[in-house]
Amino acid sequence: MRRPALEAAVQLLLVCSVFTDDQIPIADDHHMEQREFVPQMLVEQRPAQLPFFIEGQRALSPRGRRPISPCGGRQPCALDGLTDALGSNLNTFPPGQPTQDNIGNICSKSRTRSSYGPHNLPQTGFSHLSRQGKAMNALEENFAPCCLKSDKSDKLQCAVEAWKKTLDDFCEEEFSVKTRAHHCCKKSGSERETCFIDDAANPDYITSAGLQLSSEDAGTKGRSLRGCPPKSPKCQDNPDSKYKLSELAFPPGEPKSSNIQNICKLRKYRPTYTENLLPNTGYGHYTRRAKAIQRMEGEFKKCCKTEDVACAHSGWQKVLGKFCAKEQLVKTKHHDCCKKWDQATMLSCFASVAPFPEYDREVEVLNLGNLTEDGLQKLCGESKLLTKQKQMPLLVSGMKESCCTLPEDRKLLCAAEQREKFIAALCGPEKNAWKDTQDCCSKEEPEREQCFSHYLQSVSLAVSQRAKGE
Repeated sequence: MRRPALEAAVQLLLVCSVFTDDQIPIADDHHMEQREFVPQMLVEQRPAQLPFFIEGQRALSPRGRRPISPCGGRQPCALDGLTDALGSNLNTFPPGQPTQDNIGNICSKSRTRSSYGPHNLPQTGFSHLSRQGKAMNALEENFAPCCLKSDKSDKLQCAVEAWKKTLDDFCEEEFSVKTRAHHCCKKSGSERETCFIDDAANPDYITSAGLQLSSEDAGTKGRSLRGCPPKSPKCQDNPDSKYKLSELAFPPGEPKSSNIQNICKLRKYRPTYTENLLPNTGYGHYTRRAKAIQRMEGEFKKCCKTEDVACAHSGWQKVLGKFCAKEQLVKTKHHDCCKKWDQATMLSCFASVAPFPEYDREVEVLNLGNLTEDGLQKLCGESKLLTKQKQMPLLVSGMKESCCTLPEDRKLLCAAEQREKFIAALCGPEKNAWKDTQDCCSKEEPEREQCFSHYLQSVSLAVSQRAKGE
């Protein structure tokens, strides 16, 4: 075949790969006469395949439709530990707001500065991670001159302004593309700032390099751990300590239709874990879990007006994903569920190990027919009767009002007297107001009181787990 004819054949192949059969341009006879004859060739049509990029062992899809992830769903896998457990954010994004408490960490020379670019982020697809990385790089650059200031208040003011400007620029760039913008950018003013503060992946700017090491973290650095001074207010065993490190109900159970009422109706009886109730140093694993529970309660509050299960479930996923992202920032042993690569397995793990999957930790079943000191103490505390028996509130209110303020040695005797009055009332004036299925009122003492134990042995109360002052 002559060389001009070969070149023409190649051009024909290129045309056929771009146009379908009915799109191939047809030249008129006049132009055909001026062109060199092109021999007919059979062209096998195959579907064009887009390039497929591989980074490490993970397949990355080009920009456009979000890919099916090997980690499940359409969320990307964590990129070499750079993203959170949900794959939606870099594990340092959004950055925490500079405060009096963390400005020292921000400006510490030993803090590991984040750096993102072609060396650790995919350059095809996942543009949201690139925009976050760009923002984090810009923030670090803007922090640098702030940290050179000699006065702490000047450092802080400069850092806050840098933080605000960086996030404003980030949101402006988010809205310049057609993909979905970060959810905090959809808010404005103080609401936007509050959203970023709440979502901050590492609000204290603590890095695995060793800033503000907790007692568990110090062990990994080879430091010798000193015993807790007996008079220290941060000692868990000190009776005068304000840090009462009670057993945490972690992880929280998965929200579903069977437990949404307990989630919402028992919220005020569950313990709270505000900053002033947590130790500043030490017990790092405890603090991270306690803060996750506190955030979870905040998410549930948004959903409980209508007892929205889907809303509560979404908040549960969000908080646990963020918890695992923070676990990855320290070198100590991470929660086992955070070691799962895909989101579905991670959440399934948390659901399976929840100590109170039905959120019934605050529910106590008391035997009011044979009340103990411990049972009476729970009854006298902040509690709410859950049992629906119509006459039961009379007995509970009578015990609370008459007995709870008495000295300890007289409380149980008082409770027994209130029980006798209650039985006498039910078998007297109130006899026709309820159904005596056990026919207790027809019996004489002491058989009558023994018979009434059938009605009083399983009385459910919601008992507050909160410490005094919460």
